[in-house]
Amino acid sequence: MLKALIIDDEENSRAALKGKLDLFCPDIRPIQEAGDIESAIAEIVSGKPDVMFLDVKLAGETGFELLERIDADGIDWNGEVIFTTAHDEFALKAIKFSALDYLLKPIDAEELVKAVRKVQQINSVEPKAGISVLLENYRSTTDSPKKIVIPSSDGMHIIKVSDILRCESSSNYTQFVLRTGKNLLASKTLKEFDNMLSDHNFERIHKSHLVNMDYVKRYVQSDGGYVIMEDDSRIPVANRKKEHLMTLLKSL
Repeated sequence: MLKALIIDDEENSRAALKGKLDLFCPDIRPIQEAGDIESAIAEIVSGKPDVMFLDVKLAGETGFELLERIDADGIDWNGEVIFTTAHDEFALKAIKFSALDYLLKPIDAEELVKAVRKVQQINSVEPKAGISVLLENYRSTTDSPKKIVIPSSDGMHIIKVSDILRCESSSNYTQFVLRTGKNLLASKTLKEFDNMLSDHNFERIHKSHLVNMDYVKRYVQSDGGYVIMEDDSRIPVANRKKEHLMTLLKSL
């Protein structure tokens, strides 16, 4: 059994989620509720929930601020976090960069069951890494996340976004090539990372390649067209991407 805490400032939302947990997730017991940060802190301290269903937007506050309080106050809590949110672009981006789980409102029962199963299987060290990155990016004065959590077969890796040279598709996995010379095989598709990084000067120049434009040295038109990266690797450019790439390079 897993103890749960639902944190949402709307009573109807808490009741709806509790009803779905009762119906579809019998291993979640007991289920406590909180409507604001102060009552949530009290429940966390007294009940030590195994999992928090945390609404991103609370009345005049955010779920991120609750995590900051837990961190700043040194509260002894080692549970998991599943965010609940309407389509909030900034919040979703921060959550995805942290490799934490989230559910979009209105919450779908099937997605809820999947999220709970992941909590039951997850390594207890992993959420702490994700929360740490989430808070660091949240505190950043820029819109660009500074770090990203990369899930792999051997755990979670925290890396600086600026250290990513390029990403290469490997079936349902993604190979990260870093400026340090280290490679990481991530257990997510290139499409998922493309969606996350495309707003941060990363360009999908080929169906199998996503490159950090900051580290493109030059474009070569011969041999079908390719770019030479900072590490002298040659990355092919798809025909349909060439014109757009040339426009980008001229603007650098």
